[in-house]
Amino acid sequence: MSSFASPSRVHSAAWRAASGALLSLVVAAPALAQAQRVPSAVAQPVVAEALLPQQARQVLAQLPGKARMKVRMARLDELFSRESNDVLVELEDDGNDARDADAPQTRERRGLRKRDLLARLGKGAELLEDFDRLPMAFKRVRSSQALAALLNDPDVKAVYPNVAHQRMDLQALPLIGQPYAAGSGYQGQGTAVAVLDSGLDYKRAAFGNCTLPGIPSSCRVAAATDIAFPDFARDTGSFHGTNVAGIIAAVAPATRLIGLDVFTAGGAMTNDLVRAVNWVIANKAKYNIVAMNLSLGDSTKSAGECPGSWATTPFANARAAGIIPVVAAGNSSAKDGLASPACAPGAVRVGAVYDSSLGGVKFSACSDASTAADQVTCFSQSSPVLTLLAPGSTITAAGISMSGTSQAAPHVAGAIAVLRGSNAAPNDTLDATIRRLMASGVPVTDARNGVVTPRIDLLKALQNIGQPAP
Repeated sequence: MSSFASPSRVHSAAWRAASGALLSLVVAAPALAQAQRVPSAVAQPVVAEALLPQQARQVLAQLPGKARMKVRMARLDELFSRESNDVLVELEDDGNDARDADAPQTRERRGLRKRDLLARLGKGAELLEDFDRLPMAFKRVRSSQALAALLNDPDVKAVYPNVAHQRMDLQALPLIGQPYAAGSGYQGQGTAVAVLDSGLDYKRAAFGNCTLPGIPSSCRVAAATDIAFPDFARDTGSFHGTNVAGIIAAVAPATRLIGLDVFTAGGAMTNDLVRAVNWVIANKAKYNIVAMNLSLGDSTKSAGECPGSWATTPFANARAAGIIPVVAAGNSSAKDGLASPACAPGAVRVGAVYDSSLGGVKFSACSDASTAADQVTCFSQSSPVLTLLAPGSTITAAGISMSGTSQAAPHVAGAIAVLRGSNAAPNDTLDATIRRLMASGVPVTDARNGVVTPRIDLLKALQNIGQPAP
């Protein structure tokens, strides 16, 4: 999620905008005051059918309830009020396909079903993009009749609008025990972490002064590519992704970094995010990607998990491939809900704490009159389903200082790389890796709501390596 670029402190001194925006990076300065809306998967809104064009109203009136419930995180009346909609379509998929998403036979089977669906829709729909490692495709639906046919099709599980997400904008290594872990040789050897963000300025010293990804041999960046619009820039100018990648590089000094630029001027669009997850799954084996970091989110708020999120199936397929999705909780200050995709099942949801006393601190949308190590920051979104806490204010990495849950999440992504490094516990299940972090973490109580969440302690998480995870 978007980060706050330097907060103003009362006492002590102390993006690239993605076009089409789908995910708000955790705490970029203006991003705290985000509008909150209840996901339609939780409560389907009343459809204002009377306000629709007559033909669309007639089509919608005949739509069965089961078909209506396939629309996730959106309002039916909004979709039917438009002549054309660009939507992400998810097919019904069994567990075997999710476990073997990269297998040629799985891709062939899914591809055939996608082509059959498109044929059934005829001229009413157009394929904009296929995601060959996922049971999903990006389609343009040209009429209310075609939209109804899509929703009525028994092979369609869900339909998601293509929306924009914003950045949720990390020095806190001693607090989490990283210097001692690194000094003991645990640095994420043999792993890689994908950073879905605003790009990665790989020529900075923090990444090995690369001339190109992988060059010279000291370069920490294994790959960097534009997933959204090909602007050929290393970062967008906000350097949010560069800061996030710098945090991971500091926590896990031996892990390789992969910068996936998912932002355009308007934000990170959902279809671009799905394309990025598809890329990560496809390249998992090539780089041994063990985690992907998403410091971004939308303006929704969910007190519990949000299975209606677009990220539910992509995250399930990523985990089946051996990749842990780490997501910033959000920066709206909400004490009763997380943004999407942090709330999606399968996500490791990360909130932010201070790493020391900074005196009074004021951000664009909230302030803390006093601060202390392991105090939850005022901007950090919270709920009982939050997974972990990590330092998120003010974090300097790759020469950039930012605050936000965007900075907390990469601490966790880096810690996962260390735990799954070749000399640590690479054969743990993904759940076992997460349990090591949770069981060894320092319990922190959020004074705003009483929720207790473990703050990561990497050194303690490594103490029982060689023994089964808690």
